[in-house]
Amino acid sequence: MTYVKSTSYFGRSYESQASGTGIIVTEDGYILTNKHVIDEAKKISVILEDGTTYKDVKVVAVDSLNDVAFLKLKDASGLTPAVLGDSKTVKVGQQVIAIGNALGEYQNSVTAGVVSGTGRSLTASDAAGYSTERLNDMIQTDAAINSGHSGGPLINAAGQVIGLNTA
Repeated sequence: MTYVKSTSYFGRSYESQASGTGIIVTEDGYILTNKHVIDEAKKISVILEDGTTYKDVKVVAVDSLNDVAFLKLKDASGLTPAVLGDSKTVKVGQQVIAIGNALGEYQNSVTAGVVSGTGRSLTASDAAGYSTERLNDMIQTDAAINSGHSGGPLINAAGQVIGLNTA
């Protein structure tokens, strides 16, 4: 969950919340997500599947070119990291599963589909359509990727993370 300072149409400031998904990549609490999930966040908190909540999560690295960010949970240990696969081995027609926090309300939402293409390029924009960025070497799938799925894993049939849900 991110907390962003926003400004209303009438110029009043307020704090709004947004949700996304992340992937635990180390036992001590490093998490992989999309840069756009944490963009402009003033505070970040993480809620694990078992309900454990980490507040004041730190952003440790951001790669704007690839829409990737790494977060670190304070004082985390014993977490189960995801198994990472090789996205270069993905083939058109391969079955995949997308996991996320659909619409920011439905944790652990799972959708399934097939890979429709690899090496795709995409121009993404923010909700207002102002900020755009070009993303390259994307995996295209027909698995539903809803708002809130961003940052979650795209998984192959072996249970390995082969991609990061983006759009």
